[in-house]
Amino acid sequence: MSTLISRLTRHGALTCLTGAALALSATAMAGTPSADPFAPVPSVKVRYDDLNLASERGTTVLYQRITNAAKRVCPEEFSRDLTSVDVSRACQAKAIARAVQDVHSPKLALLHEAHVHAG
Repeated sequence: MSTLISRLTRHGALTCLTGAALALSATAMAGTPSADPFAPVPSVKVRYDDLNLASERGTTVLYQRITNAAKRVCPEEFSRDLTSVDVSRACQAKAIARAVQDVHSPKLALLHEAHVHAG
């Protein structure tokens, strides 16, 4: 099995690396309008070359890794400002959806769909 790496970012584009590695990015909300456009974009690598995506267990583990990475890239701040909480959750949802799409796994897509509909 080739080495695959998923890179979740707040904003960015699909990036291909040389060799057997593939960098996937999840585009999400850009944040506040006053954000520095030249500031480094937070990202998290999610490896799944150790997983068998043909199995339910492998797919579930990858989905958990993607979800955890999205939470690190788009952290929810403890705030009374519900707008910032909503922005963070929307960022996470978009990052997860993009990473799932970029993996091109029908089983992973079905698992994501079930999570989205379950709420």
